Amino acid sequence: MKNKLRCVIIDDEKHAITLLTGYIETIPALELVKTFTDPLKALSSIYPEDKIDIIFLDIEMPHIDGIELAVQLKTKSKAIIFTSAYQQYSIDAFDLRATQFLVKPIKLSKFTTVLMNIIDTDFSNTEKPGKNIVFIKTGEKGKLTRVHKQNILYFEGAKNYVNMVTTECEQLVYLTLKEVEELLSSDLFYRVHRSHVINARKIEKIVGNTINLGSGYQVQMGTFYKNGLIKFLEEKTLMSGRT
Repeated sequence: MKNKLRCVIIDDEKHAITLLTGYIETIPALELVKTFTDPLKALSSIYPEDKIDIIFLDIEMPHIDGIELAVQLKTKSKAIIFTSAYQQYSIDAFDLRATQFLVKPIKLSKFTTVLMNIIDTDFSNTEKPGKNIVFIKTGEKGKLTRVHKQNILYFEGAKNYVNMVTTECEQLVYLTLKEVEELLSSDLFYRVHRSHVINARKIEKIVGNTINLGSGYQVQMGTFYKNGLIKFLEEKTLMSGRT
């Protein structure tokens, strides 16, 4: 990452903007370019040419709430981080593929941890060996196929093989689902059914037991495997330590 990440804060409470402004200033990789207390003003004053990387967005605001506003702004920013005192909005935020959900009051230590992780995961231009690339052995003898992990949607069991479905193609891979789990568990790949391992980063929406992975792909979540995915979702939602 060569340039600073351009940030915007939208929050109707000035003290919340002051707090986040101070937090942003502690991270050299971030640059605050605009702040808004009026969400409608933000909607009309953020342009594609602003090249915004991260929007910090409150949810409960007058005239239009943050969830509605995010729908309008998601094409104008690479990442949206919701900030709210109300955790019940986290499911709506997840459906909108928010990068994170920070529950107020936000501590500097938590803010720093989350932002550094986002910077390293979503904005790093450096492809570290073995981190984003995996070599897959297909059914063709002696052949290895180079695959970007972020392009994989899911693996589906197919007898002695698994069917690997990516954003580009489908291909039989000489692995078992158990081996896929063991090899890719640290990369947010989860067993959600006896016949499916999914890339959790590709989840767009969950309705009941149906997981929508985008591009028309859906996978059913099995009851036995549900707890593992729910735990992942809980870990992606930052919660206040208050009781």
